[in-house]
Amino acid sequence: MKKENKNTKGTPLYKRPTYIVGTLAVAIALVAGVSFYCSKDGHQPFTLPVMDQGVIVAKVGGDNIKLAELEKVKASIPQLKDIPMEVVFNQLLEAYINNKIILDEAKNAGLQNQPEVKKLLKDAEDQILFQAYLSERLKERMTPEKLQALYQEELKNYKPQEQVHARHILVNSEKEAKDIIVQLKAGVDFKELANKHSLDKDPNHLTGGDLGYFTKAEMIPEFANAAFDLEKGTFSQKPVKTAFGWHVILVEDKRLAPPPSYAEVEEAIKARFIELDVPQIIAEERQKANVQIFKTVEQKSAEVNKPQTETVPTVDVEDEEVVDEEISAVAADTAKAEADNKTDQKAE
Repeated sequence: MKKENKNTKGTPLYKRPTYIVGTLAVAIALVAGVSFYCSKDGHQPFTLPVMDQGVIVAKVGGDNIKLAELEKVKASIPQLKDIPMEVVFNQLLEAYINNKIILDEAKNAGLQNQPEVKKLLKDAEDQILFQAYLSERLKERMTPEKLQALYQEELKNYKPQEQVHARHILVNSEKEAKDIIVQLKAGVDFKELANKHSLDKDPNHLTGGDLGYFTKAEMIPEFANAAFDLEKGTFSQKPVKTAFGWHVILVEDKRLAPPPSYAEVEEAIKARFIELDVPQIIAEERQKANVQIFKTVEQKSAEVNKPQTETVPTVDVEDEEVVDEEISAVAADTAKAEADNKTDQKAE
């Protein structure tokens, strides 16, 4: 059984459209609402009629909200990209209206004029301009020829992994699995038993329990180890226990995985191109700019940490003679005072 894939395809940073109006709040509001294309009562959601993008779907105060605005916000949230609009329309509209109301109140309160808010808005504007410029440059440079060349270069590093093509029959108990193994040994067709007994009702697996090709890493360990230990054309002689139940596994083929086609990895190749090309664009712009660096952090740090040495003041020759004269005079005065003191003592 395959592991849950938690990876989501995201739009590359420098090509992702930015919408300031409540994208994060919209995403949060929708987390609890989208549930496998069904409403809370289990019924299928309503079908949104085909409408022009310019149609007005709501009004807040004197401002109209058009369907096109909701489409832009939906497109900016990767988790909603492949979900039909009718599934999220009501929640998306409600969240958009709430964002609109709060934004209007903020503007009416003059928050956009506060110094700290102005600074944040300026920072956001700079970031948007930064991304917009890189996006424009990348559009010029990201040609089909360059992408194909990068794809071929990446293929040189491709290391094929072993794959197996397997079928399985999933049942609730070990006894049921053992009974199925007995029937397989008696010559009953595996596909027939899978269609009849397997609890795996995934539409992709209903054709005789077919799991297609997979690598060891794509399956939970217990299942993967059992499948990869089997020889081509053989089935498991003992039931395999996993968190899903008990399995009987048939391995139909083994191979080294072929390299992915360009179409399969196109988005990844584009992301890799951006990763490699953006630093080059920045380097080219730096060469054209008049950049002067007066002091680096390393140099400043070295000066701060430089050991301090005690300096001894130097004495000029003339100054030295003056000092000697003063010392001699003090010594003479001291000697005279001591002699006078002795004379006084004798007189007494």
